[in-house]
Amino acid sequence: MRTLLAALLLHPNQQMSVSQLTDRLWNGEAPASPRRALQTNIVRLRREVPWDGSVVTMPAGYLLRVESDDLDLLVFRRLLAEAAATTDLEREGELLRRALHLWRGPACADVSSAIIQEYDVLALTEQRLRAVERRLEVDLSLGHVDGVVAELRALTAEFPLREHFWVLLMAALHRQGRQAEALEAYHAVSHQLAHGLGIDPGVELRKIHQQILTGRGLHELLSARANLTVHGLPPAHPCSLPPDDPQFTGRDHEMTAIDDVMNGIDSAAPAAPRTIVIDGPAGIGKSALALHWSTLNAHRFPDGHLHVDLGGFGPTNPVEPVDALRVLLQSLGIPVDQIPDGTEARAAMFRLRTSGPRMLIVLDNAASSNQIRTLLPGASCLTIVTSRNQLRGLATRHAVRRVAVPRLGPSEASALLGAVIGSRIDPDSHEVRQLVELCDRTPLALRIVAEKVARLPQVDVPLLVRDLIEDENRLDAAAVDVDLVDFRTVQLWSTRSLDPQTTLLLRRLAVEVGEVFSSNTVAELTAIPPTAVRRSLDRLVAHNLLGLEGHNRYRLSPLVRVAAVDMDPSSGSLPVPVTHLTTSDPARQRREKEQPARHGHVAWLTRAATGSAGPGQVAGQRLADHDQEAEALGRTSYQAPTCRQ
Repeated sequence: MRTLLAALLLHPNQQMSVSQLTDRLWNGEAPASPRRALQTNIVRLRREVPWDGSVVTMPAGYLLRVESDDLDLLVFRRLLAEAAATTDLEREGELLRRALHLWRGPACADVSSAIIQEYDVLALTEQRLRAVERRLEVDLSLGHVDGVVAELRALTAEFPLREHFWVLLMAALHRQGRQAEALEAYHAVSHQLAHGLGIDPGVELRKIHQQILTGRGLHELLSARANLTVHGLPPAHPCSLPPDDPQFTGRDHEMTAIDDVMNGIDSAAPAAPRTIVIDGPAGIGKSALALHWSTLNAHRFPDGHLHVDLGGFGPTNPVEPVDALRVLLQSLGIPVDQIPDGTEARAAMFRLRTSGPRMLIVLDNAASSNQIRTLLPGASCLTIVTSRNQLRGLATRHAVRRVAVPRLGPSEASALLGAVIGSRIDPDSHEVRQLVELCDRTPLALRIVAEKVARLPQVDVPLLVRDLIEDENRLDAAAVDVDLVDFRTVQLWSTRSLDPQTTLLLRRLAVEVGEVFSSNTVAELTAIPPTAVRRSLDRLVAHNLLGLEGHNRYRLSPLVRVAAVDMDPSSGSLPVPVTHLTTSDPARQRREKEQPARHGHVAWLTRAATGSAGPGQVAGQRLADHDQEAEALGRTSYQAPTCRQ
């Protein structure tokens, strides 16, 4: 029962699931009927705790309701938040001392649960150590150096690899005129790091050592009443998450999949992944899903929530890892002059600063696995990555849970239109259902057409919807808004990393195949062996430009088709004329008999993109040019280069 009480008190006023509690009670070796055994312990606990009605049964577990002044943990966190908010150093030091005086020894020292000790207590202890570091920084800044050296010698002995304690010790010795001892302390920690870990001292240690050695420099800990910047204690609960979308719709299955990963982490399952990759095609709502889940579950990450847009697919080049690390470290409160220069050094500092705190890191719009690898935080954090790329290379080196985001269901897509437009439309009407399908049930496309309806409140909605159905440019942005881009451009960003032959294949598919097709159909179309064709198609699947419908069966979204027919095979981005084979072509006639017919909206989208008047007409280019393109595809596709991650 002591372990159960500790588990609930370490997460006050938060629901703990049955699996989380059973894992903590029985260290992953639950009895045959864990729910019944847990219920028995809950009944006993309710008899013992002094607060009536405090142990609350929740839909998925239990919660211990505690008033803010009744639990030292809540008081400790409140005092830390007040200390971080004040600009008065004297006041800050006093608040930190009050918070630290609440500690009477190691947390939960008499609780034998290994999972509680390794996960819950570890994060809490890290909070305490950062508070100790900050209180010592404040003392040094105020000139309160008496007793600090003795305290720091004890701390460096107990935590010999925690470099900031050594920095503080060197500063305190220097402030007392004991330069030789300060330099000796540097050599002591250098020796421990070299022999214990095979690494050199960090940037901050080297910087203060150089300034003590030369007698020159402006390190803020070396003089009293300096403009002290936080080193050990990041901003209280740093949060750089963008706001959630109040019109977020659907995605119950994907939300549950992310919940399952988090529940595995909470229950300390040995193989639980700590990185989630949310992937899907352009405009499908990957970022919205990540931010919606993050907002709803922010309380599960008491030490902060960080977000960085990696610019993987957009009008500019992707963000370099070294620059993304600078943003992340600054979000943690690291001063710019304390951030090292190289990618590896910054990655090491980021992992160090996020080892222990329970934080959520959202790496949004990633371009490739290589961009992500150095951005992964310490093992106590959860990382959510969003990308149009499936990031297969990341999964080969790290424990990753992939959450693929499909099209919305028909009712969800209609509901999204209704949420944006309001009560002016009937989500169940034939016109709305038709418009939903023309947008391929893709959230961004739906929002573009919804914006066009919402900005014209004086126009009858059924007429407006019918106009949109007939509008060849329904997904183009408003020309007066320079911040908007049309959906075709958004799609083309997905093709920038494709090699020319894969670009050529995608363009050929957009012109020649139906919505769902097989690899054998493509092999016949290109006169390439099926094995080589499947490799090329798999590269398009990896970039979410094709969907996989089954064994060797693929789906080409009409939205991708519109963009693909405009691509320049040599660059994957510049519009060029495109042609259809005439219906008199025997190979085309044979394929059309063997595969499902295109939906009307797919045919319309293709005609709209090419400017052709009908499916049997050639638009803007001679048939001979198309035949040369097909021959080029046949010659190059045998190479089957590896997919660019």
